[in-house]
Formats: sequence, structure tokens, C-alpha cells
Amino acid sequence: MEILNLQIVNPGPILTDLKMQLRGPAVSQHTYLRHPTASGSPDFSVWDFGINPLGIRESALPEVLQLMGIRSLTLNVKQDLSPLYRLSGGIPRTGNEEDKWRYLTSGTVTNVLQPFVRNCRAIAFHDWASLSGASGLWSSLLHGAVRPVGTQRPEFIFYLGDPLTRRSFQVEEAIGIIADFSECGQVTIALDEDEAIKLWMVLNGVHEYGGVVNQNFPDLKKKFVSIFRTINIDRLLVYSATQAIIFTRHTQLLLARKKVASSFEIAPEAREHFIEGFCLGLARQMDIVRCLALGLIVFGSRSEMGPGSAQQGLFDYIDRWTDDLQQQEIMYLYQ
Repeated sequence: MEILNLQIVNPGPILTDLKMQLRGPAVSQHTYLRHPTASGSPDFSVWDFGINPLGIRESALPEVLQLMGIRSLTLNVKQDLSPLYRLSGGIPRTGNEEDKWRYLTSGTVTNVLQPFVRNCRAIAFHDWASLSGASGLWSSLLHGAVRPVGTQRPEFIFYLGDPLTRRSFQVEEAIGIIADFSECGQVTIALDEDEAIKLWMVLNGVHEYGGVVNQNFPDLKKKFVSIFRTINIDRLLVYSATQAIIFTRHTQLLLARKKVASSFEIAPEAREHFIEGFCLGLARQMDIVRCLALGLIVFGSRSEMGPGSAQQGLFDYIDRWTDDLQQQEIMYLYQ
């Protein structure tokens, strides 16, 4: 497998095609379960959010899934969600985290999850490093709910977060658990450029952060390739403020991004917005490049115009991204 030849993809034709697809009627019967509020705090006063600008029904992500470190869930068809919502009644409210962890990993929860996993197109997870007990929760989900339902092969999307906030053996354990999900579906790990550098440090026993930052792109690319070759997953996504790179077992693609304000890049809801577009692209059976582009479009549109932006906001963002491609420093990439 040779993965050093990075293909630079011209976003122009992809954006034109996406605009045409989004203008057409959505035929998907999928349901997208997301956090009820932009901040991610539980609020179940409204469970059904209706049809989103991409033509897919949205509902509130049940509290038990939020506590398990799930960012969103995409179901193939509409399903009665009340069994999942009812699980909230059993969550211990004593403040004892061990009691809560035991409940979340119990058969009571995993048995209810099984039919939903069987009907699942994609599961996206929160940052591993920011969730206490994430490794145990995700291992329980894999063994208790994912493996028993057979070979539905859903998409699993993981964020590691900052690996330097955890011990090396914890990072390696988490990577092993995430790789185990590959037995049951397609696994994607998403990292921003800084997180990717730090993961490379952990995997290679490097401790001096100052010696690996501010490197040129060829050196960074070698580190990204090293990460992908080390961990047994289907896709690695590494993004910076100006580009996004996808590594797979068969191809490697670079897509130039539309620049956004740095405050949008680090906003608490930024990853939720990207994952929403990415997963809805999967639901509409788009290829991985269009899923990536749609994730960036939803992220950019929601960041600039707010979470309530309508479909026209997506089209406007596509137009602004297309205009950016005419800049001299971007145009030379595709000539």
C-alpha cells in the first residue's frame, strides 16, 4: 500500500454538484439524533425537531446516549425512540460516578440499544480525552450492543481530543478499542492538526512538543501517514484552518477549505456542526469527499449564520466558498 501520493481535489466541481443535490428532493427516510441545544445540555421539552435544511428528520439525542459519549446517531428509518428516552429514568442521580457508570454499562441499557444499533447508519462520538471513563463506556457499547446485532456495518466516527492530557497507556488502550469497532463497521478518526501532532508524539514516545510544531507540510504529511499506518482503522481525517486530508487504505485526498474566523474553529459546537453534515452526507449515500465537503459546509454555515439557518444559508455558504477558490493562492493548486 503506497499512501504518500496525496491527491489534491478541486472543490469547485464538488460544490457545484452538492448544490444541485441539495436542491433536489430528499428521498432519505433517515432520522438524525443530535444534542437538543447548541451547548449540548440535556433539554427534553422538545424531542422532535422536524425536518432540517438537508431534508432529514431530527430528534433529540436521548440523555443516556449523551452520557455514554455519543455525539449523534443516524438511524436508517424512523423508529420509536421512547425506549431510549425511558432509560433516563434509571440514571442514578446520587452524584456517584461509579453508580452511573455501572448503569450505563449494564444489560438494562445495552439490551435496549441493540435494536437501534441494528437500524443505525452512523454513530459519532465525543472527544475521548474530555470524557471520563470513555474507554470503558465504548468497550461496553461495542461488546454489549454493537457486536451482538450482526453485520450491519455502520459508520463509526471518533474524535480523540488532546491525547497529551492522558497517559500514554490510556491513549494506546483507547486506540485499541476504537480499532476494535472496525470488526463491525467503518471507522473514521478525526483530528485537528495539533491533535494529530500530539498523537504522533504519543505513538512514537516523543515528549518535547516544541520540537515538532511549525514543521513544513511534507514533514507533517509523513507524521499523518505514520499515524494511519500504526492504527488499524478505515479512515483518518486530519484538518487545519485551510485544508482537510482524508487517508484511506486505497486513496489519500486533500481538500482546500474555506477559511472561517478562528473563534468558529474552536467553538464548543463546531464539531457537532461538522459531524452533522458529514453524517447526513453518509445518510444520502454520498462518497467520502462529498461527505467531507458537506460537513465543512454545514459547519461553516451554522458558524456564520447560527444553528437555525435555513437551506438558503447552505447555498450562500457554497457560493462564498466557490468565490474563495478564485483567489490566486488557491487557484494554483489545481492547475
